[in-house]
Amino acid sequence: MKRIFVIICVLISILSFSQDKVELLNKGNEYFQEEDFEKAEEYYKKSLEVDNQYYKANLNTGHSLFRQAFSLIQEQDTTGLKECLESSELFYRSSLEVTTNKNEKSESLYNLGNAQLLSQNLEESIESYKKSLRLLPENMNAKHNLALAQYLLNKKQENQEDSKKEQENKEEEEKNNQSQKNKQKDQAEEKVEELSKEEIEQILKALEREEEEVQEDLQKKKIIGGNKLLKDW
Repeated sequence: MKRIFVIICVLISILSFSQDKVELLNKGNEYFQEEDFEKAEEYYKKSLEVDNQYYKANLNTGHSLFRQAFSLIQEQDTTGLKECLESSELFYRSSLEVTTNKNEKSESLYNLGNAQLLSQNLEESIESYKKSLRLLPENMNAKHNLALAQYLLNKKQENQEDSKKEQENKEEEEKNNQSQKNKQKDQAEEKVEELSKEEIEQILKALEREEEEVQEDLQKKKIIGGNKLLKDW
C-alpha cells in the first residue's frame, strides 16, 4: 500500500511538472501570435527554467529572438541585432542537441540557417540548410533559402573579386597619390555596404513570406486544437 502511494505521488509530481512547462510555453505562444516577441521570449525561458531539455521551449525562444531581430534591423541597431541573432542561434543549437527526432532536428537546422542567413554568415547558413535537407529532403523552404544563400554568396564573391581588381588598377595608375588612393578605398567600402543592404532586403523578403506561412499554419492548429490548454507547437 505504501509503495502504491509513493508511485501515485511520483506520477502526480511528473504530471504537474509537465503541465507547468507546457502551460508556460502556451502562454508564450499567445504572446508570439500577438507579435509581442519580448514577452513571448520571457515565458519560453520560464518554461526552460522548469525543463531546460524541453525541445519546443528551446526552439520557440530562438523564434522569438529571431523575430525581434527584424525590428532591430528597421531601427538600424547593429549592436542589438548582432546580440539578438547570436542568442537566437544559441537556442536553435540547444534545440538541436536535446532531440533525437529526425524531423525536429531538421526544423532546428533550418531555423539555425535562417538566423545565420540574416547574420550574413552565408557559408554557415548553406551548411545548415544542407544538413536540414539531408534529414527532410521535401522541405521546400529550406531548398529555397539554400538557393538564396548560394546566390548571395556567389554575388558577394564576384563583387569582392571585381572590387579587388578595380582597386589594383586604380592603385597602379595613381600609386604616387596617397590621398586619391584613400578616397578610392572609401568609395570601394561604400559600394560593398550598398550591396550588403540589398542582400539584407532580399533575405528579409524571403523570410517574411515564410513567416506568413508559419502564422497561417499556427492559426489552423489553434482552430483545430480548440481550448486544449496543453497543446504545444
